[in-house]
Amino acid sequence: MAERDAPTENVLKPAERPVRHAGQGQQAANEEAAAPRKRATPVVPEEVRRRFVQVGRRYHFPDGARAFTDRGGRLTTASENTEVIASLVKIAESRGWQTISVSGTERFRQEAWFQARLAGLEVRGYVPKEAEQERLARAVARRREASAEPEGGSVRSGGEARGGAVPKGADSREPESAAAETKASDRLIVGRLLDHGSAPYRQEPRQPMSYFVKIETARGERTIWGVDLERAVKESLTRPKIGEEVGVRTVSQEPVTVKTPRHNADGQLVGQQDLETHRNRWVIEKRAFFEARASAAELVRNAKIDPREAVKRHPELASTYLHLRGAEEVAARRIRDPEDQRKFVSLVRSALADSVARGEPLQPVRLRDQPAQAAKETDSPNRARDPERTR
Repeated sequence: MAERDAPTENVLKPAERPVRHAGQGQQAANEEAAAPRKRATPVVPEEVRRRFVQVGRRYHFPDGARAFTDRGGRLTTASENTEVIASLVKIAESRGWQTISVSGTERFRQEAWFQARLAGLEVRGYVPKEAEQERLARAVARRREASAEPEGGSVRSGGEARGGAVPKGADSREPESAAAETKASDRLIVGRLLDHGSAPYRQEPRQPMSYFVKIETARGERTIWGVDLERAVKESLTRPKIGEEVGVRTVSQEPVTVKTPRHNADGQLVGQQDLETHRNRWVIEKRAFFEARASAAELVRNAKIDPREAVKRHPELASTYLHLRGAEEVAARRIRDPEDQRKFVSLVRSALADSVARGEPLQPVRLRDQPAQAAKETDSPNRARDPERTR
């Protein structure tokens, strides 16, 4: 089936090697000739494979939406999603593309430049602004600090400073790249809830207000900072109290634009500038919640279990099975080979089960074969702006 690229195709590929001048020697020529053979077999890191659903050379989000296409010698996407861009950089890094070329939208090239430079790759196709150079410098500095700081104690998690949002990696003790942050967010922090509340970031008077959660883990006390933690505590379904066993983790990242100070060459403050970054979205629940979610996830993974029986035992899975049904419809419409259809649905099922196990909010969905109902909900004057979620 022919693939149609989006009108604006974002591309990340290895930069063309410079022309070899006379006198470089036969050994250099042999090395250049051998280089393409070393990259003949496309490499995709396991963490990227886990994050997306692969069908042939295409990689999809669990809901069936196209994420990117691996064309071997170049990676293409219509998306500007930070997670997608970070994954492309991770693939480039694993394939030994020391210098990459990027093309496409401004947002794509900007984020690809940042993620690639943070990974130590050279980039062609984008000229960074001064604020972006500063962002990179801060991220690199924080990475060095993190490598020297022992685990335990305070935990910075994107979204603590400058009014609650910081550049990816710039103010985080976790790995700076979006791919690394996503991997780190899979870890559930479990312990006894000791305290939570608003305070200046890291209890430093000159820092902006943030929110903290302090828990006692098996390895000692741990303080987690994040503006979104306040919302997570208020919206928690299990309403944990001080002294109870809880689990805390990030479940997603939300793009935000924040104001940052702009200085002149002498270091004097001359104004503000916009900076696109992210904010982590958190979930905090009693420990039993995550245990129940693990049980529900096993039902989703088991294709032999009737969806009605699974929803009867775990009503919160209704939207998950609607997503799965939607994936089956997408496969039937867009994938010709029956075996590839089964593989696609199986991978989506696995991704949805992982999402359930992590404790991510389970959003209700409307299938495309229900246009009348969807229109009714959209046109209703009493329809809430943010539908009630279940977890």
